[in-house]
Amino acid sequence: MSNEEDFKTKGAKTIMDTNYPKTNFIIENLIPSCGLVLFAGAPKIGKSWFVLQLLINVCYKKENFIGHKILSACKCLYLALEDSEKRIQDRILKQGILPDNDKLSFACEWSTNEKGVNKLRRYLKLYPETKLICIDTKGKFSEGRTEESFQSDYTWMSELKKLADELQVAIILVTHLRKKKPDEDPYEAISGSSANMAAADTTIMLKKARNQNKGTLFLTSRDFQEKEEDIFFEYATCTWNAANESIKKQDNLTPERLKILDAIEEEGGEASPSQIAEKIGGTAKNISNMLTTMRTYGFVTIGTKRGYWALPDNDDEEEII
Repeated sequence: MSNEEDFKTKGAKTIMDTNYPKTNFIIENLIPSCGLVLFAGAPKIGKSWFVLQLLINVCYKKENFIGHKILSACKCLYLALEDSEKRIQDRILKQGILPDNDKLSFACEWSTNEKGVNKLRRYLKLYPETKLICIDTKGKFSEGRTEESFQSDYTWMSELKKLADELQVAIILVTHLRKKKPDEDPYEAISGSSANMAAADTTIMLKKARNQNKGTLFLTSRDFQEKEEDIFFEYATCTWNAANESIKKQDNLTPERLKILDAIEEEGGEASPSQIAEKIGGTAKNISNMLTTMRTYGFVTIGTKRGYWALPDNDDEEEII
């Protein structure tokens, strides 16, 4: 005899009497702890800088990201399919970070489509502490697809969502925007069919005019209220900041930069990159790159000896424009 179990149905009272787990976040009201996140933006406006900064902040226990509280530090995987390891190194240095562990892992090559999803599944089972994955970009990860329609796009996206739900991880899929038509919904500008957004649990869209530092995030999700937020790109470090975050010189003194300043002070106020590297670790080349960025803030200046860096004569605290 048939009953409701045969049809996998549940009554309204049963559902209301069930204690379901609360929605958890890796980054509050931005990145849920489980599900597929579609992150879209036009080419060359800072999408890759955005996701790199996000992953670094999550891995290395930063308090927040663009004004959103980080609730769960975890190991992350970044499929940087349009970049090289050298470019990744340069970008991390530009953002003023010297990681002291491998909580953030990178891959510049990966299988595509179904094979790529299966490879992710194997990776996550081998490294279950990995809770956040970023695929940059959808175009690279889906190379070789011949059919593009609502149904095929929805099926393709659903495989990633199924993986995220199955293994209780968050997957950020980076994609592009096309030129928006005059009276079109802003989200319709996301490249591909509307199935991309339909399959995702959360959609984040970044828009920024060329040669300006102000950007706008459009956020819509099954897990939090739809909203818009202004964020600002800091060209000196290629990092994004919330509108209410004061971008002051002192705010950019990361622990790694403080170590460099301490090393210079221990050397009497001037030091070479090699001397600094001997004291705090790393390579002279990486230290040199960080010093170049630190100079833009006035943390260091050119020393009296060739190849040396020195501490400035004053502690100017004025805001950086």
